[in-house]
Amino acid sequence: MTGRAAIEGSARGLGVTLMMFLITSFGTVTTAAYGVGGNVLQFVVIPAMGFSMATSTLVGQNIGAGNIQRAEAVARLAALITFSVLTGVGILSFAFANHVAAFFVPHDKAVIHDASVFIRTVSWSFGFIGVQFALMGVLRASGNMFAAMVISLVSQWVLQFPLAFVLAERAHLGPQGLWWAFPIANVITAVISAVWFSRGDWKKRRIIEPSSLEEEEREEVSEQVMV
Repeated sequence: MTGRAAIEGSARGLGVTLMMFLITSFGTVTTAAYGVGGNVLQFVVIPAMGFSMATSTLVGQNIGAGNIQRAEAVARLAALITFSVLTGVGILSFAFANHVAAFFVPHDKAVIHDASVFIRTVSWSFGFIGVQFALMGVLRASGNMFAAMVISLVSQWVLQFPLAFVLAERAHLGPQGLWWAFPIANVITAVISAVWFSRGDWKKRRIIEPSSLEEEEREEVSEQVMV
């Protein structure tokens, strides 16, 4: 594992641990609801990561061939496709939130209720998760590994966990405050990724070796627990 991946993985692990401490402080029902919502999020994140790898490959090939315009077109198309597909998944998740929650905990009405609230709260931001991962794939393909790491850590440490703490504890929203931290962080992270992409600095960087890129992407998949 590279030094960058080690730092990112350690920071992610610590962030997840702190988030779990915060969530468990609200009791077993909230913790169980978070577990159900986490399964749904993984259903969204894993395909998004796979599409990110495909985007990295195509963008990297075009950068290597000196066709920057086509690389940019591929990146924009990838972001549009992932946004559209995952938005559709979000709409379905919103509409059938109770059924989805009941699939995981069929006999616990309290958990089903809280989990369905979580799913409905985060589902509208699924498309933004797609945009984030597609553009992160572009940054990695162009050798902007540090930028990708910074965006990833900002998402968790500057946005998600602080928002969850403030909304749940300081704004006294309780579990709903925890849930709202996820979509807000997703949207802001997608905007940050889009701004970084639009600056065009990635067009000037040297592409990394394909084997290194694939290794980084695999590490990212294994480290990704929650969005």
